[in-house]
Amino acid sequence: MLSKEGIIQFLANLATLSVFTYIPYWGHQIGLSDPEIAFAALLYGIVAFSCGVLSGRLSDLIGVRKIFVIIGSVAAAVTIIGQIIPYKFEFILFRALSGIGLGMFAPALVALVSDKGDKIGNFSAYGSLGWAIGVLISGVIGLFWIEGIFVFASFAFIVAAFIAFTLKEEKSDSQKYKDSVLSVFWDRKEIYLALVIRHSFASAIWVFWSLFLIEELGANTFWVGFIQFTNAGTQVIIMTKFTDKMDSQRMVTLGLIFSSISFISFTIPQSFWGIIPLQIILGLSWALLYVGTLRFSIEKSLFDKSTAAGIITSILPIASLIGSFIALIITSVGGGYTDIMIVASIATLLNLGGFVFAMRISKPTSG
Repeated sequence: MLSKEGIIQFLANLATLSVFTYIPYWGHQIGLSDPEIAFAALLYGIVAFSCGVLSGRLSDLIGVRKIFVIIGSVAAAVTIIGQIIPYKFEFILFRALSGIGLGMFAPALVALVSDKGDKIGNFSAYGSLGWAIGVLISGVIGLFWIEGIFVFASFAFIVAAFIAFTLKEEKSDSQKYKDSVLSVFWDRKEIYLALVIRHSFASAIWVFWSLFLIEELGANTFWVGFIQFTNAGTQVIIMTKFTDKMDSQRMVTLGLIFSSISFISFTIPQSFWGIIPLQIILGLSWALLYVGTLRFSIEKSLFDKSTAAGIITSILPIASLIGSFIALIITSVGGGYTDIMIVASIATLLNLGGFVFAMRISKPTSG
């Protein structure tokens, strides 16, 4: 059954992932170098991380979540459209500022869903479905008008903002929220750190992903979109059919295993056709890892749900920031795109070992 929160999640991911997929390619079109593209991603990560943690906490303390969804959606619409200005400084500025809206709306939206008792896996699937459809549409748009991808994404966020105005929520008792952000993080540190490390090395790959597919494997914007569609479509199936039934800790473990396999597999194909089936493994890995982490965190929260969700949604941009550093270092010493993938695979395997060990020695705590 459709929900307004799910539709907002659908539109937000449709917009966000459409833009993120083609930002490196657009950056090259307006004259940015690889280090400059990575620098823009670093600034975005800093802003999105800060806004995600702050807005998630405020959402819990104030006891009203809806307003953060509305403001975040509007801010995202404005800053995304600003990135089509074809000058380096303006692009980098609006790329960084987009972290305000993109970091703000997600924690409150997740908490609204959890407060209603809806299934987190099904809700997450709305996002993956939005990604799947968004990258297909934007891939076609990009064949004729690359700036149109940003216009398309901005419009999606405007629609999301209007829908957010109609959301209903019961005002919570803000006095119930006792834990600090640090204590919420520390209570779930093993699972958060596993996500940080995995997504950091994955983000090192995504910094130049569209360039890798287009410039090295011969894809065009449509086929980049189709490749991403395969990934996102797999996520939709896994999230709707399996992730609300499985143990959350086991899901994270399997997600790390399949992540390592997918990263190293990307080095094998000699054309973009070979990447398509590998996206199924990648989609499986992220569906298990993301929903597993989200469920583990939310299920431990009686009241601080936005804070817990805000930490997760803030981890993603901060991991993108770290990943940009990793990609910058590897390419600066002469490494190529496939070298980044090899490093990411090895690091994820080590991350898996550390996570399994940490969970075995940690003592259960109540949230």
